Amino acid sequence: MTSKTPAKRYTAEDITRGLMAMIGWAGSATDAHKSLAAEGLEVPTSTLRKWIKETHRDQYEELRGKYAAQMEEVLVKNYREMALRTSAVQMKAVEAAERMLDTGQDRDPARTAASLSKVSQVSTDKLMSLTGRPTVITETRGMNEILRSLAQKVPGLVVFDGEASEE
Repeated sequence: MTSKTPAKRYTAEDITRGLMAMIGWAGSATDAHKSLAAEGLEVPTSTLRKWIKETHRDQYEELRGKYAAQMEEVLVKNYREMALRTSAVQMKAVEAAERMLDTGQDRDPARTAASLSKVSQVSTDKLMSLTGRPTVITETRGMNEILRSLAQKVPGLVVFDGEASEE
């Protein structure tokens, strides 16, 4: 005959601490468990997962909403740091690519720079988006404005003002 160990009873404070740990660790039950254990509260990862998905889902969602702004601030700081770090690495890669090109060791240094540029571009885009700054610049001009602009740039190009009609 097997005997089942009775489920451990957790206080409302323990549950809140567990839910907050799950929020702080972005839903990682393993990291939340380790963090709680370091503070003297043992909550199995399976229990933490059950709390956020089933038994205390509403409380978890309420806490996530309450602390969303603080979590977003952390994201903004992280993306800013990532953009700066990748930009610095990109500069090193460009310098290395230039050295390799100068010595004839690299046949495609632009490929390295382009790859790192993409990482920096994504990080910068996320930073701009999270800080409410524009990520796209758009211009709206009509066909006549575009043609006039081309006529100014291309000598000899003739642009007629007016509208065409069929007879």
